[in-house]
Amino acid sequence: MADTITADMVIHDVVTKFPATVKVFHGHGLPCTACAVGARESVAGGARTHRFTPEKLDLLVQDLNAAVNGEPISVAPKKAPVGRGVPLTMASSEPNRKIKNVIAIMSGKGGVGKSLVTGLLAVSLRRQGLQVGILDGDITGPSIARMFGTKGQPSKSANDGIEPLRSKGGIKVMSMNMFLEQESDPVVWRGPMVSSAIKQFYNDVDWGNLDYLLVDLPPGTSDAPMTVMQSLPLDGVVIVSSPQMLATMIVMKCINMVQQLKGEIVGVVENMSYFQTPSGERYEIFGPSNGTDLVGMTGAPLLGTMPIDPALAALCDAGRVEEYYAEPYEVLAQNFVSTLKIKR
Repeated sequence: MADTITADMVIHDVVTKFPATVKVFHGHGLPCTACAVGARESVAGGARTHRFTPEKLDLLVQDLNAAVNGEPISVAPKKAPVGRGVPLTMASSEPNRKIKNVIAIMSGKGGVGKSLVTGLLAVSLRRQGLQVGILDGDITGPSIARMFGTKGQPSKSANDGIEPLRSKGGIKVMSMNMFLEQESDPVVWRGPMVSSAIKQFYNDVDWGNLDYLLVDLPPGTSDAPMTVMQSLPLDGVVIVSSPQMLATMIVMKCINMVQQLKGEIVGVVENMSYFQTPSGERYEIFGPSNGTDLVGMTGAPLLGTMPIDPALAALCDAGRVEEYYAEPYEVLAQNFVSTLKIKR
C-alpha cells in the first residue's frame, strides 16, 4: 500500500513522488502541475484557486490515491502540456555556481523606472560581450517580457529545469507573463505565493553560465524584496530613484531595509533626471538632482543620471528595447562593472 496523499500536501511534492498523479490532476481540470509556480501550492490551495467545491476536492484526493495504487479513477486522465507538468529539479543550485554575479535592482518606490534601468543595463552589459539574464521579480506586475519582445512559454531544459526565453540580443529572460494565457491576465496571489515564485525562478530555471543575473524587483519593502535579500545569493543591490523629494523619501525606506538585512548597495542610479532638447538644452523636469544625498546615505557611488527620452518609451512598448542606444546607459554599464571589480 502506497503512502496516503492528503489535501495539505504540496502539489510539486506529490507529482515528484508519484508521477502517475500528473494525469489525474489534469483530468480534474487542475493545471497547477503544468505551472512552474502553481505547483508549489498545496492540493487544497490549488483546488481553492480553481474554485473546487469540498466534494470535488475529496474526489480529487480519492483519485490521486487510486492512481498511486493502480486502481480505477473517476475521470479520464489527461496529459500535461508538452515540456511541462514534469517535476522540476533545482537546476541552478549546484555547488559550482554558474552565475558569477546576482544583482537586485530595487527602489521601494513605484514608477521610478526600475524595470527600464534593469533592461537597459542588461542591454549595455550584453553589448560588452557579457552573458546576462533577467529575473523579473515583479510577479504581479511584470513588464520585462513585453519590453524585450519575448513571447511564448518556457520549455523543459536538458537539465530538467525551466529553459528561459532569449531576447533577440541573447539575453536570457524569465517573467511571470510567460506563464499566462493572456499578458493582461491578473496574478491574484498573496505574499507567500509571490515569494515562492521568485525562489523558483532562481532555483528551477536553468540559467546556465552567466556573468550577471539582474533581478528586477517590485516596489515596497515587504515579501518580494525580503525574499530576494534573504533567499538568493545576492552580490549587491542597485538603488534606483528619481529627483522628486517624494520619491527620495520612499527610496530611503528601501535603503534602510537593505542595510538592516546586511545587504551591500553597490551603486545608485537616478532615473528621469533631465530632459534634453534636440538643440542640447537641458531641463530638470522633476527638480534638481538628489543623487548626492543618496550617495551620502548609501556610501555607494552614483552610477549614472538617466535622461527622459520619448523614443525609448516607444521602443519599450514595441518590445524593441535592445535597439535603443544612448551614451548615458553605456556609461552606466561601464561604471557598474568597474564598481564591482573595485569592490572585489
